Amino acid sequence: MDIVAKSLLGAALIAAMLLFARRGDYMVTGLLVSVPAVSLYTWWCIGSEQGSQALRVAVRAAMWSAIPWVLYLLVVYLLAGRLPLWLTLVCGVLSYLAIASIFMLIMSARA
Repeated sequence: MDIVAKSLLGAALIAAMLLFARRGDYMVTGLLVSVPAVSLYTWWCIGSEQGSQALRVAVRAAMWSAIPWVLYLLVVYLLAGRLPLWLTLVCGVLSYLAIASIFMLIMSARA
C-alpha cells in the first residue's frame, strides 16, 4: 500500500506539471520539477526505516546528483530547437548518466 501512495503522489505532481504546461505557465512548470515533495517523503521513509546514517548517504548522493542534473538541463537548453526533441532529450539523459556514473564510481571508491 505504501508504494501505491508514493505512486499517487508522483502521478499528482506530474499531472500538476502537465496542467500548468498546457496553460502556458512554463515558469511554474519548471519550478514544480524541482519541488522536493517526493524527496521529502522518500527521506522520511529512509530515515525512519533505515536510520540516520542511511539518510545521510542518500542525501549526500542527492547533493552530488545536482551536478549531473544541472548538466542535463544545460544540454537540453542548448540543444532545444537545434535538434529534434527526442534527440535533445536523449542527449540530455546520456550526459546525465555519464556524469552520474562517474560520481557513483567516485562515491563507491570512497565508501
